[in-house]
Amino acid sequence: MIILLIIYNLFVLPIIIFFSIILSLFNNKIRKGFFGRFQSISHLKSFNSEKFSNIYWFHSSSYGEYQQVETLIDKLKKSDPNIGIITSFFSPSGFENVKDNNIDLKIYLPFDFILTSYKALKLVKPKKIFFTSSDFWPSFLFVANNLNITTILTSARYRNSYKIFLNMFDKIFCVSENDYQLMKRNIVNDKITLSGNPRYDRILNNLENVEYKLDFLRQDKGNILIFASMWDEDNKIIFEKFINSSLVNHFEKVIIVPHEVTDSHLNYYFSFLEDNDFSFKKINQYQNFNQFEERYIIINKVGFLSKLYAQSTIAYVGGGFSKSGIHNIIEPAAASNPVIFGSNFLNSNKSDAEGLIDVSGGFSIDSYELFNEKINWLLDKNNYNYSSKNCKSFVTENSGSTEKILKELYE
Repeated sequence: MIILLIIYNLFVLPIIIFFSIILSLFNNKIRKGFFGRFQSISHLKSFNSEKFSNIYWFHSSSYGEYQQVETLIDKLKKSDPNIGIITSFFSPSGFENVKDNNIDLKIYLPFDFILTSYKALKLVKPKKIFFTSSDFWPSFLFVANNLNITTILTSARYRNSYKIFLNMFDKIFCVSENDYQLMKRNIVNDKITLSGNPRYDRILNNLENVEYKLDFLRQDKGNILIFASMWDEDNKIIFEKFINSSLVNHFEKVIIVPHEVTDSHLNYYFSFLEDNDFSFKKINQYQNFNQFEERYIIINKVGFLSKLYAQSTIAYVGGGFSKSGIHNIIEPAAASNPVIFGSNFLNSNKSDAEGLIDVSGGFSIDSYELFNEKINWLLDKNNYNYSSKNCKSFVTENSGSTEKILKELYE
C-alpha cells in the first residue's frame, strides 16, 4: 500500500495535474475545478472550527452525488445544530450549484497529495469523513485513517478495482443487495450495511414542498408530457419525430427541458417550433405552466426540473442515446410519472432503471418506433394508472436509507 501511494504521489498525480493544466486552457469546467483547488487550504485556514462541537466532512464528486447525502446532512444538523458541516467537491457542477444553508464551509477537494491532505485535515480536525459513491481519493483516505478519523462510504457500489480502498473504510453503506453481497464476498471489511440510496429520501422530501401539483386522476383533461435533460441525440431520434407526428395531439402540453441551458440549445428548440408554426412559451422561473395557453413550454433556467414533474403525467428522460447515459429517472417516478428513456442506462442510474423496468414504471427504448409504442400503451387509462402507481410505490418502498445510516452511526 505504501509503495503504491509513493508511486501515486510522485508520478501519477503530477501527470494528472500536468494534463489538467493543458486541458484547462480549452475547457472552462476543468479550469474552474483546477484553480479552485489552490484556494481550498486558505479557506480551511480561515474556517473557525472551534465554534462547533464536532466537524463532519462530506465529499461528493458532483451536484448529483451531493443529492445522495443532502437529507443525511439535514438530519445531522437538526439533531445537533452545533455540528459543523464541511462539503468538498471535485466538479464545478457540485461546487457552483449546491446551495444548502446546512453547509458551514464549501470547498473544492484539495489536491490529493499526502502532505496537502495532512495539512487540510489537521486544520479542521473532522470527527467523521463521508465519501459518496465512488469518489474517494487514496492520499486523503490514507491520511484520514492515520489520523484516526472515522471514514464512511455512503451510496456504495462494488467495483473490483476499488477493493484495496474499500478495506480502509470504517463503515460502508451499500445502495443495492447486489453490491452488498459482492462486498461481503470480496473484501474483509465487516462494517458493511445494506441501506439503500439516501437520494430517494431527498426526492420524496422535496416533493412534499412543491407548490404546483397536478391531479393525476385528471386524464380526461389531457396528458402532459415532459422531455427532460434532452441531449442532441434525444432531439434527433425522439423529439423531432414526435413533434411531427399525430401522437402530439394526445397531449395538452409538452414541456421541454434541455440538458444544458445555453443559447445554442435553446435556439434549436425556438427555431424548430417556429419552423413548424407551433406557438411556445419560455419560462425562467418555477411557476404553474398549466395557466398558459401555449401547448409547448420551454424551460430556459436550471434549478427546478424536479418540481416540474409534479405537473406532468409522463416523462421522457434524456441521455440514454448518448455516451453519458440517462439522467435522474427517480425524480419523475416519485411524482408518479411513468418514465421512458434510451437504452444506455449503464451508469450510476442502472439500478434505478432496472428496478422501474421490473415494475412496469420505466421503459427503455432504442428507437422512435418503440417510443411511439410505449406512449400509446400509456395512453390507455388502465395501463397508465397501473404504471403510475408502481412508479411511486417503487420509490417509497426503497426510501428510508437516511434513517438506517443514522441508526448505524449512533450505535
